[in-house]
Amino acid sequence: MQLKIVLWNANGLAEHREEVKNYMQNQQVDIMLISETHFTTISYFKIPNYVLNTPMALHMEELQYLSKRALNTTYRGTTT
Repeated sequence: MQLKIVLWNANGLAEHREEVKNYMQNQQVDIMLISETHFTTISYFKIPNYVLNTPMALHMEELQYLSKRALNTTYRGTTT
């Protein structure tokens, strides 16, 4: 199975919500690593059929990743 993985420097994910959503769906991305999200504990971001994950060892504003719901992703022992 081949995965399509993309790295995106968001410089504020909330401002690029539609751009990210359209890109992921049009390009059929499996996993998108997103740096500089500028998220806080009250930030909310949802794309149908994707799960937003925050690596436990990092701060929310630094790195998050989106993965297709159909994938069983694991990061440092945390399964989503």
